[in-house]
Amino acid sequence: MNDHEIRRDAIINSAIEQARGLLETHFKDIAKSAEVGFVGDETQSEPMCKVKLAVEWPTLAQAAKVSVKIGWSVQFKDESEEEVDPLQSKLGLPPIEPKGGAK
Repeated sequence: MNDHEIRRDAIINSAIEQARGLLETHFKDIAKSAEVGFVGDETQSEPMCKVKLAVEWPTLAQAAKVSVKIGWSVQFKDESEEEVDPLQSKLGLPPIEPKGGAK
């Protein structure tokens, strides 16, 4: 193996180990978050855990500092819809002619 391959493998191994550690540390919090977000959501049949993972390292540094971040959250939604028809166009009445004889 050359230096490039050794460096690549070290960065990948570090990122995987860190991601695993973060998932193990926060697993209960992530599951709880999914359960809280599931309550009242009619679009899901069961709670789903969602985690975002970001990995960063410097490209050119000989000794790379590998940074791993995970994120999760509860997604709350609220919706409202209203049809407004102040001119009552749905009644199907003919338009009102202006007074004063203009035809």
